Amino acid sequence: MLDLSTMVKKSAAQVSCVLNEEVAVLNVERALYFGLQGVGAYVWDRLEEPRSVAEICDDVLANFDVPPDVCQRDVMGFLDSLSEAGLIETVRA
Repeated sequence: MLDLSTMVKKSAAQVSCVLNEEVAVLNVERALYFGLQGVGAYVWDRLEEPRSVAEICDDVLANFDVPPDVCQRDVMGFLDSLSEAGLIETVRA
């Protein structure tokens, strides 16, 4: 389970590319595919380097019109889904 201080980044077990207006992400070990658009694609783009969940939430709040509590809940849920699919990994600070 992630919390605001958890550092995350893209997993080495994934490949991704932009297709039209969507980011296609594939876990090559599990053959799981995610198609990301909008805020999801924005968050994915920020995961090249390790970042805390709080930093990611701050970026989303600065660039999208969303209440802070909704942003935190949705970003953490999204990152939990990516983590369960093996598309991101936690990093020690």
